Amino acid sequence: MTSILPRYTRPHEEVAAAPLDEIIPFAESDAVIDASSLTPGSRALLRGLLRIGTVRVFPGGGAGIEYGGLLKTAARPEYIGGHVWEAAAHLNQHRSDLLLVPGMSGYPVGSMYALAAGIPALLLKKSPLGDEEPHAYPTGAFVIPSYTGEGDVVMHADPAAVEDIVATIVARKLTEQADQPAVDLELRVAGGDDIIDKATMSQAVGESAVIVGEAAMTRCLARYRARSGDERPVRMRVSVVAWVTPLIKGYNHPYEHLQQAFGRRPFAGIDLCALHLDPPAIGVTGVGTIGFAADYAVRE
Repeated sequence: MTSILPRYTRPHEEVAAAPLDEIIPFAESDAVIDASSLTPGSRALLRGLLRIGTVRVFPGGGAGIEYGGLLKTAARPEYIGGHVWEAAAHLNQHRSDLLLVPGMSGYPVGSMYALAAGIPALLLKKSPLGDEEPHAYPTGAFVIPSYTGEGDVVMHADPAAVEDIVATIVARKLTEQADQPAVDLELRVAGGDDIIDKATMSQAVGESAVIVGEAAMTRCLARYRARSGDERPVRMRVSVVAWVTPLIKGYNHPYEHLQQAFGRRPFAGIDLCALHLDPPAIGVTGVGTIGFAADYAVRE
């Protein structure tokens, strides 16, 4: 059957390569990073990425960066701790109420962002796209191709988790406005991911967040009115206020994409402006193009 769920399509990965003679060897990277304009958190993050990561071709996404040991399968506070606190400060600056993170690959760092910022996080779970009745999927579900080549998948939030988190936020805002003649209920949602490539997933998460948030707030408000008898006028809205990520592929124009979709510029630890497969190297805005560590057998 044809799914009626919103469907997003990722363009094929672009690769923006710099001349080989401009690649800085990994052995010389420390001095270049020290002389850069990167924040302390971004400097440590870049050092970890160059030491642990590499580049490879992904079945569903084309050429990309392998950074599992830095952001997905291990927690390395010496490399990502500073960045997490910088991202948390960005979330707090934008008064974020809730962070949405798509997929388990992004959830480790996303949960760190949430804990550091003191806000709840919701995982958008990834499920295979089957022949179920589309209306059986939770509110806000959408379909997107898997980056790792698993075909189309459905992304959606846990309805019970959504209800409890949003109810807590709504209750707090109602208490804060108990003496007001009208109530202003705004749910300020942020998005987080382990990497933003072409911003297709980020757009999908942002649009899903509005649908999920509005539905949950409407139900919470109805229960509150029935219980309390409070009939004050309520202005209710959900807005996407921030995006945070360790890595962003600037050469795929995600800044422009999200600026057009939500009027927001993501906060990114490392802005990638080039990618090389052979030799493995990345271009980093404000730093230059640097090779990955060549010797994986010896660690200081």
